[in-house]
Amino acid sequence: MAAFDPMTEIDAAQVIDAAAESMLVTTAELDWPGPTIVYVNPAFERMTGWHRTEVIGKTPRLLQGPETDGSVFENLRSQLAAGRTWEGTAVNYRKDGSTFMMEWSIVPLRDEAGKIRQYLAVQRDVTARIEVNRARTNLSRYFSPQLVKLLSNRDVPLGPGRRQDVSVLFIDVVDFTRMAETALPEHLLALLRSFHKRMEKLIFRHNGAVLGFIGDAIMVVFGVPETSWRDPVDALACAREMLEEIAEWNAKRSGSGTFAVGVGIGLHCGPVVVGDVGTERSMAFTVIGDTVNVAARLEKLTRALKCGLVVSNDLVHTVRVSADEAVAEALLAGLDDIGDHRIRGRSGPVRLWALNRGNSRQAFTG
Repeated sequence: MAAFDPMTEIDAAQVIDAAAESMLVTTAELDWPGPTIVYVNPAFERMTGWHRTEVIGKTPRLLQGPETDGSVFENLRSQLAAGRTWEGTAVNYRKDGSTFMMEWSIVPLRDEAGKIRQYLAVQRDVTARIEVNRARTNLSRYFSPQLVKLLSNRDVPLGPGRRQDVSVLFIDVVDFTRMAETALPEHLLALLRSFHKRMEKLIFRHNGAVLGFIGDAIMVVFGVPETSWRDPVDALACAREMLEEIAEWNAKRSGSGTFAVGVGIGLHCGPVVVGDVGTERSMAFTVIGDTVNVAARLEKLTRALKCGLVVSNDLVHTVRVSADEAVAEALLAGLDDIGDHRIRGRSGPVRLWALNRGNSRQAFTG
């Protein structure tokens, strides 16, 4: 018996059987009822739960079900008839009825004359990859691109619900309701998009997380998913840059003859509960607690106080004791101690600070 030559002798069937990826071979019929399965490898059996004796002679459609998007296969016949490779991703079903996302790659197998005699389908379970991409997309709704990349590399990006200290910022457009009564809807939407885009840039620059665009308001949290001594510092720096950005925006708007945009910002820090809320089909990351309520009410208080920014004494104190002296002095410049104020939902008064009270706000005109 001649010696085996590993350089020239390859057992194709053995290679396919040993492959880690699922493979099946079908007949070449493309007209209804279509091709039938003539071979599956062990990886197919492991992935789908079907034994080869149960699928030989059956249609590959046995892997499809109610959630399979048939439109994925619209160009399947034309591609294969032209002798080209077809690729697609669709929901498939295991023998036990459970679903998974499968990526298909189907190539023609030809005889010596070049005639297509069979098709080879290589299948990959890409459920985990798609879930990671979906999670990354969901994270990008809240966090900066850099933080999304970091969180995406974790098995559990945000973890279970927990209690932690954060800084909360609310920013709102002044007199938006009155403006909505007279402005054209498309102009209003364009204004909001520009406003949100400008603010989001600053939020991400200062490591904030956007927890919601609530009409003309934005809720921002500093200190998620992980807390840092910098959170109150970042929050106050972000708020001040927001006011500067609005002033620059208004200068451009004034030059083009459009009305100025006024905003109010409320800042507070303290404990919250951090976690996901909703159902399996509709889940959202949020923070809940008195700290959130106080920040929202401080933003509303800017109207009565005629100022652009109201900050709780808790946040001012934290900035003073945690930031470098020069940084703290710069961030707190112009903030006036306006004493104790009653806040709805609080049993006792809250000491507040306001930025340039009486002359920092620009209301809508025109």
